Amino acid sequence: MSKNIAIIMSVYKNDKLEYIKDAINSICQQENSNALILIYIDGIIPDKQFEYLNSLHKKHIIELVHSKYNRGLSFALNTLIDKALTYPNIEYIARMDSDDISLPQRLEKQKYFMDTHVEIDILGTACEEFGSSYALIEKRLPSYHLELENFSITRCPFIHPTVMFRRRVFEQGNRYPTHTCFTEDMAFWLELLYKNYKFHNLPDVLLRYRLEENTMTRRAGLSKAKSEVSLRLGYMFLLNKFSFKNMLLIYSRYFFHLLPPKIMSLAYKHLR
Repeated sequence: MSKNIAIIMSVYKNDKLEYIKDAINSICQQENSNALILIYIDGIIPDKQFEYLNSLHKKHIIELVHSKYNRGLSFALNTLIDKALTYPNIEYIARMDSDDISLPQRLEKQKYFMDTHVEIDILGTACEEFGSSYALIEKRLPSYHLELENFSITRCPFIHPTVMFRRRVFEQGNRYPTHTCFTEDMAFWLELLYKNYKFHNLPDVLLRYRLEENTMTRRAGLSKAKSEVSLRLGYMFLLNKFSFKNMLLIYSRYFFHLLPPKIMSLAYKHLR
């Protein structure tokens, strides 16, 4: 079976070895899929993690791209996208995080949908969250493009590590923005909407998304709040989605990021 899907994943120093193994094994065990696994090592990582990844590289299970310096997720993903495009057989480029688990039918179901819906450029899925007290058993987002276009003004349209892109998205020059603060994936989705790329989400739970108790601590803070609100306000006008309701919802995100992490966790669980 020829490899027509590339998986792109970044690893850095804080990623746990057991999580990395779970993530890679979940891709290797996909049903009816033979994916090219591209991994970017973002800076110096612990010896055990490096030895594991290098052993897979030597066995031709994964391909590695190294950097001595931590360049950040957007830079890592853009580098892997450029690498994936050097393979002429690759039709789709899918995301994966180093601490999540793809369920066995993920790639098969996403590829089938993309093959049969040629108008769709970016496809996400639902997920099961795990690993924290506020994890959701099932997290689903709107499915259809128009719903997602409206939803995106105030919320994120995709669960990032579930996403599969059609090759043409990147062949046409699009890349993750590297100039934004904390909101790289959201900025990317809004830019793609502005350029009229078509979105869709499958309702199927095809990924287990790991949360930890300190995840909300990383999402809190004034810089994160300012960055997200500024980004959303700008695209609200660019996409002709101005309304007082959207203004209110956008500014509610500002206050969400300023909540103490424990309260933020409760809000996350009960307001979704």
